[in-house]
Amino acid sequence: MPDLYDEVPYPSLPRPQSHPSRIAALAAIAGMTPPPVSRWRVLEIGCGDACNLLPLAFEYPKGRFTGVDRAAVPMARGRDMAAKLGLANLELYEVNLLDWKPNGEFDYIIAHGFYSWVPFEIRDRLLALCATALSSGGVAYISYNALPGGHLRRYVWDLLKFHTSRAASPRIRIEKAHEVARLVAALPVDDPGRAAIRREMENVLERGSEAIFHDDLSETNDPVYLMDFIGHAARHGLQYLGDAEPVRDDVRDLPWPAEDWFEARQYGDFLACRKFRESILCREQIPLRRVLSLDRFQALAAASRVKPAEPQPDGAQKFELSQGRSLTTNHPLVKDVLCFLASRWPGSVPVTGLPLGGYPPEDAADMLMRLVEAEAIEFWQQPPRVAMAIGERPVASPLARFQLSLGLTMVTNQRHQSIDLPDESGRLLVSLLDGTRDREALAAAMGRVAPGPEGAPADPAAIERALQVGLQEMLRLCLLVG
Repeated sequence: MPDLYDEVPYPSLPRPQSHPSRIAALAAIAGMTPPPVSRWRVLEIGCGDACNLLPLAFEYPKGRFTGVDRAAVPMARGRDMAAKLGLANLELYEVNLLDWKPNGEFDYIIAHGFYSWVPFEIRDRLLALCATALSSGGVAYISYNALPGGHLRRYVWDLLKFHTSRAASPRIRIEKAHEVARLVAALPVDDPGRAAIRREMENVLERGSEAIFHDDLSETNDPVYLMDFIGHAARHGLQYLGDAEPVRDDVRDLPWPAEDWFEARQYGDFLACRKFRESILCREQIPLRRVLSLDRFQALAAASRVKPAEPQPDGAQKFELSQGRSLTTNHPLVKDVLCFLASRWPGSVPVTGLPLGGYPPEDAADMLMRLVEAEAIEFWQQPPRVAMAIGERPVASPLARFQLSLGLTMVTNQRHQSIDLPDESGRLLVSLLDGTRDREALAAAMGRVAPGPEGAPADPAAIERALQVGLQEMLRLCLLVG
């Protein structure tokens, strides 16, 4: 039988939280010794067209990368892209996971968007593979829909599936799902319950048709409580290390004491009505240290994209975070660290180079973790090759330039993020940044391709201004290679 992912392709993008360097950093903070940098052995289960693996294999040619999936069409796309990139270190296999046996061990196993969406026997097989195929210090990243927030989402899924149950084709199912989502989202909000449902339907409308078909209309979609996931992993000799997004595991402000570390996080999920998790697992024999120690941060690199405002008269300072959020503090250490890192963005700084002097190590470690939980700092085992300034002959990501050469407008930056370049001039600039052109040559090339109004010669001053703005934007988007 044809796979539904062959019939309706699923949008596949790099998942920054699954990057081995970021997972390794969290493992190191918890007391593990991560596998060697750059020689990673990585397996992705349910890899689709390998959009998450391809950038890793391209950036780390000494590593070994393997992807498996059941759907043939996306796998063919992935193989075609790998061949065009000449990636000899990436292997993609079309397999039935119940029958497949991996060849050798892996330092990192990634399964994003898989666990909740397959029957229990395949979920169980996934964890069994992690137990047998993980290297002694290996780590597995597994994402899944979580409860209790999944209860509300399940209501929406059930309504969409009920409304589309008689549709004759995937296309009609998607159209009818859009139809009922629009109708429900337009209903008056006269009580909190309906307001919550309306927000969920608005979320449905924001997603693409393919995501609606495979996520909201999937016949198998089983959210689980964190404690149930931890129990399932334990039955395979695996233990829960933490979440790939520590902001979601910040339980310092629970209104009541929890008996243990795991229980606290389950209470946190209840209070936050959590809907999704990205859990990190390792072997149960590995001793993890939950008490923070600055020593375990020392081998890592830190980066922060916060934007500091001017200090207030009372000494407090506001820092803009992502998605319209902000952090305001008058703590001298926090202000020093965030201002220091902000001045060096988009580059990374070794933790040993942070202005932590004069503070007790335990306080500094606690502060760093609080900033991670606030999404103000991210840590890497090995910092990505991102330029900290515009060089004389700037170089854009070779992978991004290759993606643009294929006619794509969505490219991958040096931090494993997807960057949309809808503007033709921006795409042209990235394509020109191959390291052979200085500012004068870049301006000349831009002028030849983008002349002035009605074919008149382009204004050199205007081109120079546009070039400077464009280069600054490429730097900010982490598209320039350091």
